[in-house]
Amino acid sequence: MDWSSFRFIDLFAGIGGIRLGFERVGGHCVFSSEFDEDACKTYEANFGEHPSGDITKISASEIPEHEILLAGFPCQAFSIIGKREGFANETSGTLFFEIERILREKQPPAFMLENVRNLMAHDGGNTFRIIREHLEHLGYHVYAKVLNALDYGVPQKRERIIIVGFREDVPFEFPKPVPEEERKHLPDVLEKEAAAKYYVREIIRDSRLARLKDKNYPKPYISHENISGSITPHMYSSALRAGASANYILINDERRPTEREMLRLQGFPDTYKVVLPYGKVKKQCGNSVAVPVIEAVARQMVQALQAYYGEEDGMTRKEAKEKLDKVLNKSRVHFYKPIQIAEILYRQRTEEPTLNLLELETYRARSKKWRDSVSKELSGTACTSSAKYQDNLFEENAVPPEALEVLGRENLRTGGAVEAYIYSRFDGKHSQLEEALRYCTTATPETFDMHRLINSFWKEAGLRRSLDKVYEIIVYSLFETIVDELHLKVEVSVSEDKLGVLREFEEFASKVMCIDCGQLVHSDAAHVYRVGVANAADRGLDMYSNWGPAIQIKHLTLSEELAEDIVDSISSDRIVIVCKQAESGLIISLLNQIGWKSKIQSVVTEDELAAWYDRALRGTYGSEMGQRLLDTMAEQLELEFPSTTRDRHTVIERRNYGAMRDDFWK
Repeated sequence: MDWSSFRFIDLFAGIGGIRLGFERVGGHCVFSSEFDEDACKTYEANFGEHPSGDITKISASEIPEHEILLAGFPCQAFSIIGKREGFANETSGTLFFEIERILREKQPPAFMLENVRNLMAHDGGNTFRIIREHLEHLGYHVYAKVLNALDYGVPQKRERIIIVGFREDVPFEFPKPVPEEERKHLPDVLEKEAAAKYYVREIIRDSRLARLKDKNYPKPYISHENISGSITPHMYSSALRAGASANYILINDERRPTEREMLRLQGFPDTYKVVLPYGKVKKQCGNSVAVPVIEAVARQMVQALQAYYGEEDGMTRKEAKEKLDKVLNKSRVHFYKPIQIAEILYRQRTEEPTLNLLELETYRARSKKWRDSVSKELSGTACTSSAKYQDNLFEENAVPPEALEVLGRENLRTGGAVEAYIYSRFDGKHSQLEEALRYCTTATPETFDMHRLINSFWKEAGLRRSLDKVYEIIVYSLFETIVDELHLKVEVSVSEDKLGVLREFEEFASKVMCIDCGQLVHSDAAHVYRVGVANAADRGLDMYSNWGPAIQIKHLTLSEELAEDIVDSISSDRIVIVCKQAESGLIISLLNQIGWKSKIQSVVTEDELAAWYDRALRGTYGSEMGQRLLDTMAEQLELEFPSTTRDRHTVIERRNYGAMRDDFWK
């Protein structure tokens, strides 16, 4: 397996400190359990899920499969400040055996347990010996060590035993302390100002200061009252305690730490939400873990597992994501192929949990229907590409079943984050497209800058691939506007000696050819047509007129291979290449080298187009042509990119993709 991504369960979860540490190294929580309802409220506010309740009432069969079991099991029975009853405590002391029960049933590859330092010494070491023997009897290789939070980046002296186990004989070393320069110090966690409610009464302050051992100790400091009643200042906090008095630790012997400061002392980020009153937050912080310690242990465990199991036999999630990103980056605005992938993953997650993504033929045809259903909702269109082109999605250089299977696992692990990632890219692409098109529809003949419109399509890879369409629309709009302004006419004439033929096919000529057999000359308005059918460009039908020209617009930085491929596949009367000024010389040289310059109508540069547009918008006839030109272009852009005029957010909102978060799938 790819140990950069793994599942874990969070037992005796508290407020989620252990979870945070393991999430930071690629883990995904698939189950949590916590008995205390106040802790559950804080946990839900920060992780979006309410933990299951009393673990003693939950069958192991109800717990999802996972790779690592995590448990900060209750410490009161072993704590140095408690009664130290150990296993004799019928409530918290025996909860270790619930962990044993789940390990026996689920047999995850690894586990990590956390408890107070005194667990190791309790009952002359007998309690820890029993725990270790039980874990080893289950077949686990066990490592244990007391770690101090001070050594791992937070200014709190907090010693806790960490027990790590592996089902295989995985070599493991506990993390080394972090360098001094990487640690946070007391000024880093204290707030510059604190509300008056945190300051103690004068009588308490004066009493503390009178007993202060070192009255010249530099501020800021944190002190606590020891057993003898002495007050000792430190540049760090003593261990936060759940049941300690409100004034157990004081900052400068003046005030209690704020909720945020207590969380910082435990290594929680400032984004962590506080939803309960001060006293309950204090209790929760005292019962919690130092997150940086857990993160350091988690990282060591993952590295040890990766080293032991070696490289994954199959594709890693990183490799699968790279394949997906290639498809996302190459996709034009309609996003047909990425939507197809997203819908396959969605069906597997919600409707068909038994769908085997390695068996392509079981979903290849169906996935096109899934895709088109969503595509119609998002953009009003279904995919009209050839079957061969659509099936390219599953080839080795795109997203083959092997990659889809990995993406499926990731999608299930994260509860839909891969789907959310795809649709966020779709939304981002269209936000940029809307920005580009908004400019076209709001500009006036006096303000419109063609270069600005073109350059707005360079911001995103998929939009860049649509530049050939943008050039086509720019050329077409000017073409049609000039034809319209000129009032061009197309005349068809029949010589008198051929009237007999015309009369022979009079009915056909009238119904199909639109020719009146009673006239020798037929006149009609000239018109330019943009062709909007599938694969029209491959047949040289980007645009044509009713008097002859069939033109294909190409925007390409040509290589010889690409140029030859184009000429082999295009049969239009004329090919017009549109390019930037800097590319024109190279393209003309290349066309001469491969011997098919004669097949090119012309090479037109952006600068030439811009000059022609400037003339049409703001020149001698700008008042007659300018607004008509912009209206034509806006109309064609909306026809080409219809999703920009639709509510594309419906699917995203309905499936709540905005709430799906995973660090890897950002």
